[in-house]
Amino acid sequence: MSSTSPFAQHLHTNYVPSNTELNHLQCLVDERQKSVDTLDREIEALTKRRDEHAKFVKEHSALLSPIRRVPNDILSLVFLACLPHNSPSRRLTRLSAVHPALVVSHVCQRWRQLSFNTPLLWSIIDIGVPKPPDSREYRLDDAMAHWQWQMQVIFEMTEFWISRSASCPLTLSFSGGLTFPRPTGLTEETISAGQQKLSCIIDVLCGVSDRWKSVYLSVELGDDDSGVARFFRIPPDSTPLLENLSVSVFLTSPIFMTEPSKKEFVLDQTMGGRLVKAPCLRRLAVGCLWTSPLSLPINWANITEISFGPPAYQSDPSFPLSLLTICTNLTRCSIYFQAPRLVQPNGNHAIIPASPTTAVAPPPSPSWSTRRLTRLRTLEVRGSEPPPWFATHFDLPSLRELSLLCFSPHPVIEQTESGVIELIRRFGDGLTDLTIDSWCLSESRLMQVLEWLPNVTSLKLVRVVRYQPQTQAVNLDPVLDKLTPRYEYDHEGEYDDAGGSGVHGAFYCPKLEKFGCRINHSVGFSEEALVRFIASRRSSRSSTGSRPYVSRLSSVVLAFPSRKPSKTIREGLEELGVDLEDMVLIATYKTQNQEQAAPRMGMSLVELDVQIEACDHEDYVSTVGPFKPTLGGWIL
Repeated sequence: MSSTSPFAQHLHTNYVPSNTELNHLQCLVDERQKSVDTLDREIEALTKRRDEHAKFVKEHSALLSPIRRVPNDILSLVFLACLPHNSPSRRLTRLSAVHPALVVSHVCQRWRQLSFNTPLLWSIIDIGVPKPPDSREYRLDDAMAHWQWQMQVIFEMTEFWISRSASCPLTLSFSGGLTFPRPTGLTEETISAGQQKLSCIIDVLCGVSDRWKSVYLSVELGDDDSGVARFFRIPPDSTPLLENLSVSVFLTSPIFMTEPSKKEFVLDQTMGGRLVKAPCLRRLAVGCLWTSPLSLPINWANITEISFGPPAYQSDPSFPLSLLTICTNLTRCSIYFQAPRLVQPNGNHAIIPASPTTAVAPPPSPSWSTRRLTRLRTLEVRGSEPPPWFATHFDLPSLRELSLLCFSPHPVIEQTESGVIELIRRFGDGLTDLTIDSWCLSESRLMQVLEWLPNVTSLKLVRVVRYQPQTQAVNLDPVLDKLTPRYEYDHEGEYDDAGGSGVHGAFYCPKLEKFGCRINHSVGFSEEALVRFIASRRSSRSSTGSRPYVSRLSSVVLAFPSRKPSKTIREGLEELGVDLEDMVLIATYKTQNQEQAAPRMGMSLVELDVQIEACDHEDYVSTVGPFKPTLGGWIL
């Protein structure tokens, strides 16, 4: 356009127009400005038309969204699937703005109304009481005001959740308490206000005790009763639906150590109270106790699943035997064996040192006869290795899952009787799932027990925190070699079944389908041995039939303490042409950051191993901790 202007040669120069030229220039600018204004009006009109069309497309395209065609009942199930029912490593159900129920209710009007009309979505009430501020905290008044605001929010959200859950059975999780540090700089009025807020929350929860189905209490008790003990004082007829109960009580005041009578009083107010007498109670998990659980007012005949933590007292060696004897309807049991203790000259207790003769608990009275538990399907043993006589006192025809997460209080000596070996020898034929800690057995003993597992489909070798370091590393390559079948082929490449099996030599666990191992610097095997093991168990079927007498591996999950090698296990298997299409294969390695973090944390790599989660996969269940009842069943 500039070429048509009579002033084109003067543009972008220092030329000064004359008075006559100024009038001409003004006329040119006014003319072109009219054209610009006209175009602007046209653009504005076109933009308005475009926006109208775009709005039409957007609004009508929303009607095409597939989610609109999902029926309300299916969408409600999707909402419920957002709740982490079986997630022990995450606490996403806490009452907060990011709770799945609140998130889905803020998407659209339909979802909001549907979430409000889905009471099950609000039936999990998970409360964590925030700790009150320390008197030494900077700007204590502001910190206390914030803490009181948090307590008020928890109270309001608890009421909201209960109202939205309608008449559904409730799952209640309550952790924490109200323990003020002593001496405290807080006024009595402030402490009283905090206790009152906590009492209001507990009153609301106890007011719907007739709807409790699962209750998980991890409470703190100090010098004063802050109200949490009220949970345990609810009469049995007020908890008609209660089936699952998990209790852990933490004493936060030094007075409990100096005054045993105070501790006994707290025990009577909590575990000795009425809550454990609920008529429908079936599943019970108890943390640390200060007295024998057998003294608790529990209807043991009704209990089907039970878990006890380490005792805080010197228990009777025959306690596990007595417990299993009175719980005749058990289907799952997680039991803790206490290591024998010696009283040192200073009055302290210590685990008995390496002495095979003293580290074995004495057998019970000869009057004990063999008990038959026909329903027990899952047994977990923690703490110290059970005495050899433990297995001989039971007949467990339904036992299928066995977890041995225990340590030996003395060095593993081949000639010493082993309670772990006796358990597997006695019940190994019926087992389908075995989880065992490498601490329990030496290499030769592990080879021995694998021979007794003809029907095992899932085998997990783990390593958890223990009280003393292992003196000798365990090499599992020979173990994998015994788990690796070697097939015989004829001249046409088919399995040679002339010898009756098609397999050259003996091998263990022919029905094995899932294998997991947490490897560290004290126990492990090489990648080469693992590749041979997987390749043999995944070998292709013959053209005339299936592989003889060998189940095919479907899942292998491992955790290595070393850094990732140049050739991974998967790459090694692919080089051999192993079919991995329908197989779960997970191998995790220690990162360089973890190796660098160990010295900075003042720990060895072996110590760091036990603090790093191997992986989070449904086929490799975490084996740290007792059974925990959840909505969908029981998890480790």
